[in-house]
Amino acid sequence: MAKVAPWLFLFAFALRVINLDAESLWRDEVDAIRFALQPVNVLFARFMEMGFNGPMYHLLLRGWFALVGVNDFTLRYFSLAAGMILVALIYALGRRLFGDLAGWLAAWLAASSPVLTWYAGEGKMYALQPALLILALYALLRAVCERPRLPDARARPAIAWWATFVVATSLSFYIQLLSPLFLAVAGLFFLAAWPAARRAMRSGALALALLTLPYLPLLAWQAPMLLQGGDIGHAFYPLDQIAWALMVIWLFGLDPHAPLWPGVPPVALLGVRLAWVASVLIILVVGLASSGRRLRWQLALLGWLLLPTLLLFLISLRLPLFQPRYVLWSAPALYLSLAAGLAHLLTHKRLVGRLAVGVASVVALSGVVAQQLHPIRPDLRGAIGCLLARAQPGDAIIFQIPYAQHSFAYYAAQIGRSPAQFRLLEAPYTNHGMSEEELHSVMVALTSGAQRIWLFETEAPMWDSRLMVRRWFDASLALGERCDKRGVEVGLYRPRSIND
Repeated sequence: MAKVAPWLFLFAFALRVINLDAESLWRDEVDAIRFALQPVNVLFARFMEMGFNGPMYHLLLRGWFALVGVNDFTLRYFSLAAGMILVALIYALGRRLFGDLAGWLAAWLAASSPVLTWYAGEGKMYALQPALLILALYALLRAVCERPRLPDARARPAIAWWATFVVATSLSFYIQLLSPLFLAVAGLFFLAAWPAARRAMRSGALALALLTLPYLPLLAWQAPMLLQGGDIGHAFYPLDQIAWALMVIWLFGLDPHAPLWPGVPPVALLGVRLAWVASVLIILVVGLASSGRRLRWQLALLGWLLLPTLLLFLISLRLPLFQPRYVLWSAPALYLSLAAGLAHLLTHKRLVGRLAVGVASVVALSGVVAQQLHPIRPDLRGAIGCLLARAQPGDAIIFQIPYAQHSFAYYAAQIGRSPAQFRLLEAPYTNHGMSEEELHSVMVALTSGAQRIWLFETEAPMWDSRLMVRRWFDASLALGERCDKRGVEVGLYRPRSIND
């Protein structure tokens, strides 16, 4: 097995780096750069700011940019590095729980996972957060379960592992705001380590006390928000829809065409997915049934798989908050449980085990390929480059949604153009019931005196679900040329009285 290690990690790296900057950054990734480059005092203020997600991630990103520079590739490479560490940690945890074969199988499932591959190539915190939480979980098990070889040899290693647990968990709170849900999982694994955990009760209580201190600034604004409830822009999803969405994304990836089998009709594709999900459940049952003395770890993994999602659902009853990426750190529990079942099959029913591993690999890798062949993010980079190649100083550019200005400023700077050369304007928000007459008055005032007006649209229904702004442009102005890219529509308009 040792000879497999370099090739497995090299393969994982290749899957993640080969297409790293092929797609444009989307608005949240541009935000990551924008926040990381803000003044240091502003960055530190974010640690106490209500609703601000990931201040520690942006601070770490700032240091990374100071070393390597700022562009699409360097932003995402930071996540790639965290994603590679995540694969290694999944191996280490799997090996500790179920043995070397299960460790390598878990690492293989993580290396070829479409969803982990995707987030290892996105400039956000969703590769770093799982890596920190699995490091914390591994450190917890080392601190609780290891016995010293000599009577006086325990204190230092145990203290080091407890410190790793506390630091990694505390950092995760400020990497992603829902990380405190991990404490429930950590508690499950602590109990699963009984009776060794009985000897570590005092150390565990001290670690928990230390974890409360860094969480207090977050709790100060999170508790009132949860108690008040309301709507912060997320849709509410029933629990069955959440469970199906997570299973599909964790097994097949984010692309709806996955697994990528050309010519398969949608009904057949659904059948393939249902068949593989059923097979996965059977493998999980095999793992549970064959665990023997390690059943406690399988049950703890089951809790890790289910509990964060259930807690997030309960929160969403008062404050809708579900997004699949918010519980991405539970996906390794699925891969570890699958690895335990596959390891048993390979050991006792080799042919069946090899077939199961082969099918799992084909399904996962087809999901990775589907994500690469069917780009998901809007092509802001291409659209902005196309616009800037044709725009003239003084042109008005109206953004729908207005937040796209930040992406425009970033890519204009990458190209070497200054946004100050143009009139950057925000389209009105129409989703509160704005009438056609109200819109007309706003748009006439907004475009007054402009002879060349660009309409830059991306994710427009978020701001204008009836597409009233586009209809006003088409009815009131003359379209000169278009510069559309995936997920972005750009048009140059002129007043109808101007003869081109």
